[in-house]
Amino acid sequence: MKSKGMIAAVAVAVVVVGFLGYQYMRVRAEAAKWSGPIKEIVEENASKDGDVTTTHFVSIIDAPLDKVQAALWNVEHSQDMVENVRMSKLVQQETNSKTIEMHLQALNLPLQYFTMKFTLDPAAHRISFKTVESQLQDLEGYYQLEASPDGTKTRVDYESKGRDKVALPFPQSVVDSANRETFVNTMRGAKKAAQASS
Repeated sequence: MKSKGMIAAVAVAVVVVGFLGYQYMRVRAEAAKWSGPIKEIVEENASKDGDVTTTHFVSIIDAPLDKVQAALWNVEHSQDMVENVRMSKLVQQETNSKTIEMHLQALNLPLQYFTMKFTLDPAAHRISFKTVESQLQDLEGYYQLEASPDGTKTRVDYESKGRDKVALPFPQSVVDSANRETFVNTMRGAKKAAQASS
């Protein structure tokens, strides 16, 4: 009787380990898609110091600055323009700030829940953001926009610092790929929205 119980326990353990291994391999395979050159990223740098990851991306969008700024500032509609955003809901709005509840899924990682505060400095063409509430990571950063000399393109400098609230069970390369995927999809969504409003 004991040996049957032992066999059943071993069988369950094998199934659980197999499933976790499969999930890990799926995440690694998805992350690999986002390594290497991507046309939406013209410059990038990522580093980790302790539990803080600093990420910097630069993208060039083929649309005028005012249209790109309006698209990025329309953050409460992110779920309609950014593939990774599953839900974006306006919680509070003041003149140049918005608090947004967001559900984000990058790669095949678990869904993350954030409440973020976004602040627009229209004269400086800068949108800053900061986590108000989150499960796994606190984020703080900005999008800095600059028009090309002929006004037809916009340079987007993105910088963020993410502080882990819990130890993540994935290698840093997976986290970096998730950040790349989210940035690229945000730039694609901003470009589509900016060009549609031109």
